[in-house]
Amino acid sequence: MNFAGKNFSKFSFLSRLFCFFVFLGMLFQATGASAQGAVDQFAMECLIQDVDGDGYRDASIETDLIRAVISSKTGAPSVYFLKGKNFEENMYPPVLQDLGYSFADEDLNPFVAKLATGTGFKNLFNIELEERSADKIIVRANASFDAEAVDGGIGVAIRYTFFRQTYNFSVDYILSNLAEKLVTVGSESAGSLKFSFGPGLFMDPFGPSTILGLKPGAVESFSDAEALNKAEQNFTGIGLKDQYFAILLDAKTPVKIAARDFEVKAADEKKKIQKGHVISFTLPAFNLGAKESRSFTFDVYSGPILLDQLQKINRGMVSEYGFLSTILLRILQFFYNMFPNYGLAIVLLTLVVRLVLYPLTLKQTKSMAHMQKIQPKVQDLKDRFKDNPQKFNEEVLKLYQKHNVNPLGGCLPLLLQLPILIALYNTIRIAVELRKTPFLWISDLSKGDPLLILPIAIAALMYYQQGKMTDPQQQQMMAFMPMFMFVITWSLPAGLLVYWFASSVIGLLQQLQANRIAAAIKEE
Repeated sequence: MNFAGKNFSKFSFLSRLFCFFVFLGMLFQATGASAQGAVDQFAMECLIQDVDGDGYRDASIETDLIRAVISSKTGAPSVYFLKGKNFEENMYPPVLQDLGYSFADEDLNPFVAKLATGTGFKNLFNIELEERSADKIIVRANASFDAEAVDGGIGVAIRYTFFRQTYNFSVDYILSNLAEKLVTVGSESAGSLKFSFGPGLFMDPFGPSTILGLKPGAVESFSDAEALNKAEQNFTGIGLKDQYFAILLDAKTPVKIAARDFEVKAADEKKKIQKGHVISFTLPAFNLGAKESRSFTFDVYSGPILLDQLQKINRGMVSEYGFLSTILLRILQFFYNMFPNYGLAIVLLTLVVRLVLYPLTLKQTKSMAHMQKIQPKVQDLKDRFKDNPQKFNEEVLKLYQKHNVNPLGGCLPLLLQLPILIALYNTIRIAVELRKTPFLWISDLSKGDPLLILPIAIAALMYYQQGKMTDPQQQQMMAFMPMFMFVITWSLPAGLLVYWFASSVIGLLQQLQANRIAAAIKEE
């Protein structure tokens, strides 16, 4: 039988099928996005009204992706709400406030700036709509230049530009010298204008956050504020991210970044103490001539870690998608667009990956079968040349060559599979698209299986596979594995469990087929 010819044909076909799926997925995403932009008639809204009942007019903004309120008290956002099927909730104010947690005033800095050498702009702002078009809204917050509006002789106006289909917005700070003489803003040690965000990311579930130092085309991660504050200062911005969400403050120019950690407790002492961060960057000191104004523009990203959204602002590296993970994500999105259910899309993605890897699995099985077939001859050589290891190695090599056996043939296919399987695991682990997405009895694919059906099924599959082992010693060594597998899977996100279970079932079926082929080789 010509196994090699059949393998090559099958591998070639599956490779073409894989490339076809990738191409179709990317094409479908591009055409789908264009079509959506063409037919979506949602009008961007901006209402200037008293939102918080304090008698002053605020700006209430709504785009395709966010709702925000610019407060007249601070000239900064007082509400920043994400719209989307997977994340209908506030980035600010923190959701922990509704769960009995209290934050100190200095920890609440919703995209706000102040002079590094002063107390900040404490006056009221006059909010007005400057521009509204089909694709963006510009809101201006003008400070009335009276005694309360001035910090060290500097007045301020703020412009916010929100875009229709991005989580990115820009903030312009226009600083004006109200005096008739040259003014130095800030100092060499303290800097000038400080832009901050706090209290950090408190999205459900409340996981740990990573602090980011932003560079042009690169990102550096820090475990905590102390590590960042000790780092060499060569950044243009700062950010925070957790598993699914990110906040990025980017000045696009060299700045000094800083962070501060704090803890927040609930009134109920039984509730867990949460850890927050205040992040900021400070511009260098500068001069303003008499009556001179100067504008500083900052870019802000505040939303989910969606690869397409981050790539729009050249910050795709904030996500953990590598080359293989990106390809697998595109295939996952392709299947979701065909069948709008991410649980089913995961199963189909797993099937495609398993089909692509099957030739390698088959090659590994055949190689092991050939090795087992000549094992008696290897043992015979071992007995004959037990006192001459060098001669034994030479004869074994000749034996391998005679029977066309590669001793590494069983390991190499496995090593080639690992990068793809790890990338698939990583894709499903970090895909924010799975958050709050139901599948069968599971209400949220980003959380654990509430009924523990999948962990039990995965452990049962492993137990079944152990029963197929012919070596009693192997069975004894692996006896504890099903229980161990249950322990490590019961708390994993359900999206990963769907992948794991589907992969185990498909892998078992493939192995049964491979074993039949291996048995035929032994009979020869």
